[in-house]
Amino acid sequence: MKSLICAATSIAARLNLWTTALTATTALWFLFTGFAWFMNLDEAGKDPDFFKRRFFETLGFAAFFEFFLNAQVLPLPAEALGQLFLLVVVLLNVVASQDQQYKPVAKLTTGILVSTSVGLLIFTAIQLTSDWANVDKASLANEFLMPIWLAVAVIPYLYLVAFFMGYELLFIRLNFMNNRRSPRLRAKAGILLGLRVSLVDVEEFSGPFARAAAESESVRDALIQVRGFKHDRSEKEAARTQARHALEQNSGRRGVGANGLVLDRREFAKTKEALRWLSNCHMGWYQRDDRPDEYRKDLLDMLISTDSKQFAFESEEPVVSKVRKDGQAWYAYRATPSGHVLGIGAVGRPPSQWFYDGPTPPSGFPSAKSAGWSDYMSPDRPEWQAEPEI
Repeated sequence: MKSLICAATSIAARLNLWTTALTATTALWFLFTGFAWFMNLDEAGKDPDFFKRRFFETLGFAAFFEFFLNAQVLPLPAEALGQLFLLVVVLLNVVASQDQQYKPVAKLTTGILVSTSVGLLIFTAIQLTSDWANVDKASLANEFLMPIWLAVAVIPYLYLVAFFMGYELLFIRLNFMNNRRSPRLRAKAGILLGLRVSLVDVEEFSGPFARAAAESESVRDALIQVRGFKHDRSEKEAARTQARHALEQNSGRRGVGANGLVLDRREFAKTKEALRWLSNCHMGWYQRDDRPDEYRKDLLDMLISTDSKQFAFESEEPVVSKVRKDGQAWYAYRATPSGHVLGIGAVGRPPSQWFYDGPTPPSGFPSAKSAGWSDYMSPDRPEWQAEPEI
């Protein structure tokens, strides 16, 4: 990429868009922007607008603000050290902001960033206004335009790199799907014709369609598999869109639908995921060799204290857990935003597992005689079916 930037600056110099005075700014752009884009190329296959976003970053307010702050160019060593210092402060701020115990560090680093930005902003404004008659307007304009034409030059190159990286990784995956043998050249050609230049398609091409494509004997057969993959993905996306729409439409509605299930299903998926996770932890704890065969009474508190994301909900209703005195039975439940309660528990050693749902919290430990409970062998627990993906 260094050679590309050198070529781009050479062409820009012939067009009077670049001079040696911009060498330091160009080097910093390469270090902190171009190289960062290169290191994040693995995200290009997950974000269809990856390169569009990178380009528009050079036109946004943040880019203009950065240009204004850099209008008064410092010597390269001072500029590099300053940028490095700010980078360290930013990283500390990001890490500290995610943990409550480092809140003082987050406040300190935020203060440093705000103070530095305001100080540089005032310094630059004073310098420009006091010496405006002597400011080289052409150089200033070149400095403003430089990130834009650098992005125009670099993004196609980065796309090609991401393109070859994506297909290289895809064909490695297909080798494993084809009994560790490289797919036929005709199969690869069909895959290329089907996936074309979409990095997202290349990244997502997997599963039975990819396996069948890898085993294909002709271009046509491989192409059929790629088209089948795209059609299947479109249907799944349509189903997710429909599920999101139904979730929004039924928000706040009382009662059940034609299928007998609660209409308002907000946080059903998240609640069931959290309760299943708690159940798995209880099973694992019960069967530990270094512990007695019993369910841990403070297990939920321990998991929550570790800032477990499994128990982070949009609404404030907590998970409630109870363990029997002898440690041989437990249950937990949570009320969803609709008021419907979902629960899970066990009686006896694993793999005992019981499921609960009802309009009110369970009245006691799991039992066939206790309303709302059914064990894992019973098919009669429709509210515990998997929720549609959204």
